[in-house]
Amino acid sequence: MKGLWFADPLRWLVGALIITGIVMAALDKTYAGFTPAIWILLAIVTVLIVICTEALSIRLWLTGKENQAKQ
Repeated sequence: MKGLWFADPLRWLVGALIITGIVMAALDKTYAGFTPAIWILLAIVTVLIVICTEALSIRLWLTGKENQAKQ
């Protein structure tokens, strides 16, 4: 299942946070003190986590490929 767009739960979390931020902004409501801007900022932080995770996995893959070439 690795490599499929729906396999990563963090990507689902990004979508949920963005939708929550948009809905909260449309309704002009806050939930537990979280304003719509905070929901969107949480989504941005989660996107950065996904990007860093993908970059790390690519780096590890390239390192493994480099080590295989040396042997």
